[in-house]
Amino acid sequence: MDKSWIYMWDGFLWLFAVMLARSREIKAYQVMGIALAGYLFAMTPLSYPVWWTIVYFFGTK
Repeated sequence: MDKSWIYMWDGFLWLFAVMLARSREIKAYQVMGIALAGYLFAMTPLSYPVWWTIVYFFGTK
């Protein structure tokens, strides 16, 4: 699987997460957590800013 497939799947999962949030089945912050976790699991180039944000806010000080 090359990078274009990863971005396609990631885009589909974002769309799925947005549709879940709009249906009010789960809260918006839960949708964002699920979507950002998807970037971390895939370790795409977009996952590094997500990881740095998590370390900044929740890392040890």
